[in-house]
Amino acid sequence: MGIIRLLIVLLFSKVLLAQEVVPRYWNSLSTHVTVGVPLVDDESLIGGRIQVRVNFDEGNSFNDLGEKHIIEKGDIDDIKQVSIPAEAFETMPGFQENAKVQFIAQLWDRAGNSVTGPVSDSVLTVDQIIPELVSLEITSSNELDSKRAMPGDSITFQVSANEAMNAPIFNINGETYDGAVGVDKSWMLVYPSDEADDGVIEFEMTYTDLAGNPGTPVTVASDGMPTIKDGTVPELDEIGLFTSNPYDSSLAIKDDTVFINFKSSESIRDIKILLNSNEAILKEEDSLSFTFYHIFTESDSEGVIPILLDYRDLAGNVGETIDETSDDSEVTLDMNPPAEFTIGMVGSLQGELIEKEDEELEGGNKKSKKKKNELGLIPIIILAYLGLTFLVVWISWFKIFSKSGQAGWKALVPFLNLFVFTKIAQKPVWWIVIYLILPIGYVLSSFQVAKLFGKNLIFSIGLLLLPIVFFPLLAFGKSEYQNK
Repeated sequence: MGIIRLLIVLLFSKVLLAQEVVPRYWNSLSTHVTVGVPLVDDESLIGGRIQVRVNFDEGNSFNDLGEKHIIEKGDIDDIKQVSIPAEAFETMPGFQENAKVQFIAQLWDRAGNSVTGPVSDSVLTVDQIIPELVSLEITSSNELDSKRAMPGDSITFQVSANEAMNAPIFNINGETYDGAVGVDKSWMLVYPSDEADDGVIEFEMTYTDLAGNPGTPVTVASDGMPTIKDGTVPELDEIGLFTSNPYDSSLAIKDDTVFINFKSSESIRDIKILLNSNEAILKEEDSLSFTFYHIFTESDSEGVIPILLDYRDLAGNVGETIDETSDDSEVTLDMNPPAEFTIGMVGSLQGELIEKEDEELEGGNKKSKKKKNELGLIPIIILAYLGLTFLVVWISWFKIFSKSGQAGWKALVPFLNLFVFTKIAQKPVWWIVIYLILPIGYVLSSFQVAKLFGKNLIFSIGLLLLPIVFFPLLAFGKSEYQNK
């Protein structure tokens, strides 16, 4: 048995000393401490026990960590993993941030013989502080705007943290990128814009410190500005030409102004417009609408003026060169005056004075007669309107009586129609007297008939003020009589 114990001690020590010395951490996500204890093929160990001990003060003293663990039959000739929950580990004396934790283990066989192994070369460092991002700078190689990218550009993610960290992982537009390069607190990822769709570059960066503590995922740059991929070529539309010429906007003479206006599909820059080979001047810019102009001088060439428009968008995509208008409009410069001429003859036409006076007198009578005719026409128009209104309202009442369950012809008989209306309006017969009082009867009957057909106050006022319109609407519309 002594030889077996010696073998156990030697093997135990050899395995522990042979362990690779790598940094190990207790971080904010840790739930258990796991210690591997090598066991030889010795059946006397079955039913034995293992006690793990820890030290937080550089090996001066070791304390029991958790309970003893029983050795099972399947544990021998293998490395038994002894697991201690976080609650037991974090309540040990000396547990604190940045503590260096050392481990030893004592082993008993079933009979009670024990051996203690040497201190493990593996040291567990306590690091539970969450890393924080100092900055995330996103820049494009685009020469015009570092927040825009066009095909062929690259986008650089420059990361800086408050402590050493592992390589961050980026999820960009649904794709995972783990090829960041760097060391310690600074890392960088170069992302080709050709892999992105047009629009805002959506991303999420996840990162951990060397202990494995995860930082808060980041989805925006430190400056809060988005980076935009723009691979769409800008387009111009509604391109038109016209001039300030008061007689013909398609013609121009010296000192006239020619204007060109157009709309762009997106914001553009570096606009260069040539009108008759002269660089045009910006007159007005409203959102995506532009107007440029040029004033003709003696140095301009006559004839149909040529145009040329060059431009590019904010990311640098170059638009198609334009040399014609959208509506086929064109401007012709004409600075040649008409041919010279001389008046050949001057004459005078005369008539008899009496005849002229008679004509003036006759013209005055015609004007007076015309004025009288115009004055007499107004009453005729008014009477015609009143007659038409009466006819329309009369026909409408015929239909209203029919909708109310009464014979329509009763609406056409004087006094009988008032008697029947009191039944329709569910009023006493003596209300006929009120209906005969004008204009009170007219007002009340209009309000009552509107109410009987479910109409509101505005419609009632329409019946009063514009009966020629509202009575037909009530009579021939979809309104139904509401018999309460």
